[in-house]
Amino acid sequence: MYEKFFFHDIKGQNGQIVKKGIAIKDSFEEAKQAYHAYLGAYAYGNETGTDFVSVMISNSKGIVLMGETWTAPEVQNA
Repeated sequence: MYEKFFFHDIKGQNGQIVKKGIAIKDSFEEAKQAYHAYLGAYAYGNETGTDFVSVMISNSKGIVLMGETWTAPEVQNA
């Protein structure tokens, strides 16, 4: 059986979820690249107005291999 990996992403702006999705990747390396690219683009205050980002990688057995959630500091202190 050929294993697939799933990159899950959620992005929030102004208290609303504005983007969510799952991308199918052929390798764990591809999924990790997407994971880090998404965090680099939207988390850590890199995109104005984004207050919540959550990413995860799972495999075809449903096992979560990596996951991270970032919340803007002003949201954390609210």
